[in-house]
Amino acid sequence: MHAAVALLGLYAALAQAGTIDPARDLQQDGTQARKENLPILLIYTAGYCHYCDEVKTDVFNHIARDPAHRKRVLLREVRVDSNIPVVGFEGDTTDHHGFSKNRGIMIVPTLEFLDDAGLELSRPLVGASIPDFYGAYVDSGIARAIRNIRARQNPS
Repeated sequence: MHAAVALLGLYAALAQAGTIDPARDLQQDGTQARKENLPILLIYTAGYCHYCDEVKTDVFNHIARDPAHRKRVLLREVRVDSNIPVVGFEGDTTDHHGFSKNRGIMIVPTLEFLDDAGLELSRPLVGASIPDFYGAYVDSGIARAIRNIRARQNPS
């Protein structure tokens, strides 16, 4: 009996591994990003968006479970059609729908590459674009965001 319960727990943990954490407290995430010198990558999705599911499966779940990526970027999901509560970068409380609306997000999936204060580090990636190259576009956006963080710290 105990082995079966332990096995069910393991399966649940494995099913959860590689999933994207929903945005809950972006002010706290900003503090973590500043301490760890990381950009924040927000992926805006919706339950009705099959392209969102595809890019999450093909790209973002891999990023979420890869320790090397976790050292490069802080990844959070914002569901534009959800009332999940979220604390914004300035400490204001809203929900995912209201946060998305305030950020001007109109198309999903959309990616924002942000600094610890929620300011843009790299141009947003809007839509699913060309599936074969989507992962490369994401990697390029992350790399550009990292370069911009470093340039802000060490202006020459």
